[in-house]
Amino acid sequence: MIKRLLSVLLLVSLALTLAAPALGERQITITFTGDCTLGCEERLRDKDYAFNGYARIQGFDWFFANVKHIFEADDLTVVNLEGVLSDSSSQENTGKTYRFRGRPSYVNILRDASIEAVNLANNHTADYGSQGLKATRAVLKASGIGFFGNRYVYVHDFDGIRIAFLGVWQSDYLDNRDWFAKKIAALKEDGVNSIVFTFHCGTEYARRHGDSQANFANFALQQGCDLVVMHHPHVLQGIDVVGNRNVLWSLGNFCFGGNCEIRELYTAIAQVTFTFSDEGKYEGQQLRLYPAQISGTSPQSNFQPVLVKGTDAKYVMSLIQDDSTFRLNPYDEELGYAEQDYLPAK
Repeated sequence: MIKRLLSVLLLVSLALTLAAPALGERQITITFTGDCTLGCEERLRDKDYAFNGYARIQGFDWFFANVKHIFEADDLTVVNLEGVLSDSSSQENTGKTYRFRGRPSYVNILRDASIEAVNLANNHTADYGSQGLKATRAVLKASGIGFFGNRYVYVHDFDGIRIAFLGVWQSDYLDNRDWFAKKIAALKEDGVNSIVFTFHCGTEYARRHGDSQANFANFALQQGCDLVVMHHPHVLQGIDVVGNRNVLWSLGNFCFGGNCEIRELYTAIAQVTFTFSDEGKYEGQQLRLYPAQISGTSPQSNFQPVLVKGTDAKYVMSLIQDDSTFRLNPYDEELGYAEQDYLPAK
């Protein structure tokens, strides 16, 4: 009887060990959102109902006020910064339908909300040519906010655990593919503990991810990246698990000054907790999804993302589920998020 009881206890202990990170291991939590455009079109810069008007009237704390507590509680928050921060409108690419520009002071919107890093590999950071991109990088650097994209790599040191961030806009992928493969290998050789790859890709407003997105993800995972995060479609898409690593097909919009009238209301915050051994070896990851809306008002946007509950939260999860290859764990009303299964490293 005693031997049987000990056997049962051993099996339970083994199951718990496989299902969750072991005690004493290092855990690092990183939060991701989709497209954030801190600015608007030139023709709207003086309008009270546009993003710049809200910044002038409501102040910089307005935009992330409802989600700041999530960003402050993690170890790093990363958003896709889609647009330019510059006082100059020179080199404006008038051949594009939409061009987005915010004031350099808008960098404080990020800093005050505890957003520490941004992806700049997208189709709007060159809206004002090389000067706009250079000015954006300069103001981010001066404010201590990390940035990455195309051949710029950001490595964040979490007290000895180093995680690298890479990003690419789909139009630049082929020209940089070989460079990325060599760079990822070099980062690993240099002892980086984990690598996150973000892709700005896909078809705008498509509810399901496409073959090109799958090809991008497979490339990053084959090189040894541990997480793939995508944006650009402006809508939520699903999740896949490949080799026990998460692929987020599209996080949609978030704080999006590009549209005063909302075309797609729902979004989600993705939070990933990485687990490392005492020696710094990557051991696994766990994903949380926070259902949200990009605005507290509709159809006119107030550019202030807000978390949702109840039927709205379930609807957000259904949007993600429709493009996912496995059954997601449901939204927990008490927790305020949907926690997915822990994925131990293979």
